[in-house]
Amino acid sequence: DHECTEQINRMELIFRAAELETAVVKQTSVNLTSISLAQIFGQSIPRWQKQAQRRDLTLDVILPQQLPTVVSNPNLLEQVLTGLMESFTRSLPTGSHIQLDVTPAGNQLKLQFQSQADPSKAANSWENAQASCPTVKSIGQLLMFQPETGSLSLNLNVTKNLFQVLGGKLIVRQRPQEREVMTIFLPLEVSQSVRC
Repeated sequence: DHECTEQINRMELIFRAAELETAVVKQTSVNLTSISLAQIFGQSIPRWQKQAQRRDLTLDVILPQQLPTVVSNPNLLEQVLTGLMESFTRSLPTGSHIQLDVTPAGNQLKLQFQSQADPSKAANSWENAQASCPTVKSIGQLLMFQPETGSLSLNLNVTKNLFQVLGGKLIVRQRPQEREVMTIFLPLEVSQSVRC
């Protein structure tokens, strides 16, 4: 049931991304509004943790005591974050640990996803684990395909474009002894009490 729902949500996101990718030329945008991340995280984090557990991964989420309001599109942001988390978890070897840190960064909110191999294994476990990671193949300009699972996901460039449409930014970096570090910046709501 969960896998079917995830697949349906993934397809909705893929279709929406295809619309936005072709609309970039037409200068079409999405409606951005002030949204509470507390609500989005309240619904999404338990689902992400179940996703991780089904893949024998652990997920820790570190949130600030008070989550600020950001400016984005609530429905699309939730879909893109969930799609990114799903893609991230599918790319990791079993036993890996994921940490999501959410912190203010100036006039933006920073969401940073990091992964580490299971520390209980040998020192070279990450290299061995990387060798056992599923392969991913590109399909066209939008999609990535994982033959072992039949999973479709958006490629990195499309995902970056989606975050840009949402008013944010996605940065992906590689670090030694870790897989990917994905950092998302979302614009904070600016107080409207100050006017010129």
